Amino acid sequence: MRRGSLVLSLLLQVVAATGAAQEQRPDTGAGRRLRRIPVTPELERSAFADDRARALLHRARAARLAQDSALRSYDAKSYLRMSLGLGVRRLGPERLLFRTEHAARVRWTRESGVWIETTGRRHLVPMGGADLDLSEMTPVPYFPGREALWLPSSELRVVRDEVNEKDLLHPLATGAEAYYRYETGDSLQIRLSDGRGIQLRELRITARRPEWRAFVGSFWFDTEHGSLVRAAYRMAAEIDIWREIGEEGRRQVRELEERARTDTGKLAREARDRAGSIREEGRGTKFAGMLLSPLRAKVSGITVEYGLYEGRFWLPKLNVFEGELVAAFIRLPLRYEESYRYDRVNGGETLPRVPVIGEAGITADDTLYVSRGFVSIGSAPPPPAPGDTSLAAQLAREDSVMRYRHLRGDSLTALADSLERAQGDTVRINNLRLRAARNRSIIRTMVRRREECARDSTYFAGTSTMYDGALRIGIRFPCDTAKLAASPDLPASILTDDDQLFSTADRDQLLEGLDFSLQPGWGPQRPQFHTGVDLMRYNRIEGFSLGASLTSVLGMGYTAQALGRFGVADRVLNGELSLSRSNGRSDVALRLFHRLGVANDDWGAPLSFGASVANLLYARDEGFYYRTWGAEVGGNRDAPGPMSGAHMRWRLFAERQYSAGALPNTQASAGKWLGDARFTDNIAAQQLVAVGAAAELARSFGIDPKGTRFDGRIRAEGAATNRSDSVGATGYGRLVVDGTVSRPFGRFALAVTGAGGSSVGDLPVQRSFYVGGLHTVRGQFARPTGEGRVGDTFWLGRAELGTSFRALRPTLFYDVGWAGSRDAIHRMGRPLSGVGTGLSLLDGLFRVDVSRGIYPEQRWRTDLYIGARF
Repeated sequence: MRRGSLVLSLLLQVVAATGAAQEQRPDTGAGRRLRRIPVTPELERSAFADDRARALLHRARAARLAQDSALRSYDAKSYLRMSLGLGVRRLGPERLLFRTEHAARVRWTRESGVWIETTGRRHLVPMGGADLDLSEMTPVPYFPGREALWLPSSELRVVRDEVNEKDLLHPLATGAEAYYRYETGDSLQIRLSDGRGIQLRELRITARRPEWRAFVGSFWFDTEHGSLVRAAYRMAAEIDIWREIGEEGRRQVRELEERARTDTGKLAREARDRAGSIREEGRGTKFAGMLLSPLRAKVSGITVEYGLYEGRFWLPKLNVFEGELVAAFIRLPLRYEESYRYDRVNGGETLPRVPVIGEAGITADDTLYVSRGFVSIGSAPPPPAPGDTSLAAQLAREDSVMRYRHLRGDSLTALADSLERAQGDTVRINNLRLRAARNRSIIRTMVRRREECARDSTYFAGTSTMYDGALRIGIRFPCDTAKLAASPDLPASILTDDDQLFSTADRDQLLEGLDFSLQPGWGPQRPQFHTGVDLMRYNRIEGFSLGASLTSVLGMGYTAQALGRFGVADRVLNGELSLSRSNGRSDVALRLFHRLGVANDDWGAPLSFGASVANLLYARDEGFYYRTWGAEVGGNRDAPGPMSGAHMRWRLFAERQYSAGALPNTQASAGKWLGDARFTDNIAAQQLVAVGAAAELARSFGIDPKGTRFDGRIRAEGAATNRSDSVGATGYGRLVVDGTVSRPFGRFALAVTGAGGSSVGDLPVQRSFYVGGLHTVRGQFARPTGEGRVGDTFWLGRAELGTSFRALRPTLFYDVGWAGSRDAIHRMGRPLSGVGTGLSLLDGLFRVDVSRGIYPEQRWRTDLYIGARF
């Protein structure tokens, strides 16, 4: 297996087509190499919590391998939708990166194979980007040999008898007892219209060890036949992409070194050369891992639901996947849904047999992308030229395209032949021949479309075989592709909310089973050492600060981590010991810490990598810091009940807070030499002990960038304190409410932000409100003191006018805000204000602002940052 191929294959499916891209791999039949742990009597005994679990697993295993020959045909409508989001922070705004929808009529008979007719297709890339054609992802509900359990691996799309460590570990396959434990759970009876009752039983499956190739989940089976009826499951651990690629590389080196010792001559030299190449690649991967870190993927929830048809056949009804890729500071949440509606099951359909090469005039050029496992629907007709939409003009353009494709195919074939005669690179030769075949395929598809569309509304677009011939597919595609986007088989809008398309009540109930009690077994993993760009920062207190961590996945959902950090300027050692637990959808952690705290953490991220770059270049540190040590319990989760759809973060803390020093510990920056820029003073934090709680709730409404959107946030904190400058016990409470609404108006769009907050009790300096700076009032600079800049209450307003949504959007903005004493708000005086222009890229993912202060400072400033509101 090519280095990193399994991890990267899974990652690509998670990001691009989880569970749907129908990939064909060579040598995946009965002769493929297996690697698994033998099931010993002790493993067999410890795998089952009760005898009913053993009996249910064996029944489900037999049903999985059996094929019901009574199912002869079906006629179904399939629909899929994939949505990929983009976010920076867990509680920040989450934007839609792209969404695609596809509808098709899928017909199957046991004698003929599968015929797919695309009936609807559209996509949306609101942030700009290339046109997407994902028509090859048409999900097929059933074919002989199809795997009943919907897993994010093309290798497991068909039934494999035995578990294989080289792929995902199937929890129902033979030999799975070595990797899983089984326990029966609840039971449920379904009453049919004819009076019959069907008994369902839950089988709770947990991985023995916390490994990403394994799963934990709740699986429901028909107790009589062992058929899977519904399930909710997730991966037993996150995927650390760099770690997995590195481990696979080391495994390959060991195998090649062993081959070099046993082989002789040319084979030994090739093995040694290949091992050296992999070591060199490993050094490059290690360096890339330091620059782009973290790089993790996780599957937080998969649900599978079946429906009973003709009183006998359990067929797929709804599959939903949720996962997330984290790449450095970017989050890419993915949601994939596919559903089926059956017009007829065993309705006596007769279909022509899907042709294969050598039949009905079908040549190799009619099987499109077979070697890669993708079904292509061919190339669409060229768009009509402005002012000339005649049939003759369209045919002339098609002829021009076919001539180009013909010449291109011939040149690629000639180049491949010359390389083959010279005994050149085999991989390159195969790639050239594949590209030549692709050009010939396009020509034949265009010719066939022209001929068939003269007498019909659809045309035969090609064939494909999948999974060692287990699935034969014939494709028919509509002649008029313009009608696909307005198909009645698609929802009224591509931006329709999920819960309007899919009944979420049953799925939410299934996902509730993936709680903290359903975890992989205890199995501490070797601690992993990490340091990199993500653990580096620069600020006026620490100067350059380098961090390193040791992380061990323990099992039962627990992860232990030790993080250390040293600042060159203040020469203070900071650190954190944590024990966290996650169920894939929420997490909770206990931490002991000594850290640099941030007073003005209501906006922005002063200790992030992006802020550190600005500090190093411009000496523009806008964070106010204090030191703190203590303990906390906190977590992240999706909000429950009426706040469903919101994200929540909370913490209970007991900590000692004290000053980090009012003066900067460093003035080293590029700005010092280029423009005599200097770090401003820090706050003089008050020494105290605080015991309290804090929570933050964030919610976004509207995903259409060309429609009205709202991003809101509420933050609350309260603590009892024992301040060194007070007599007796004191305490405080603080509340922040923040919201941004944006709406387009013709060629322009307007965004308005309003925020306010106040407090009760004796608010210390390090928990006061601060106004001024990039994330509050642009054009002004963050200062630790000054009228209208700091206090126990505040308000803020920002307005932006930009062009209607584009990937690159210029804007004009005006900011105004004030902070001070809540007792003096009626005589607050003139607020801070600033004005400027900005350029937003990818809906605020990257942004550059040039601003000018109006009051009190009247200075220019330029800022480049990540994660803007608009």
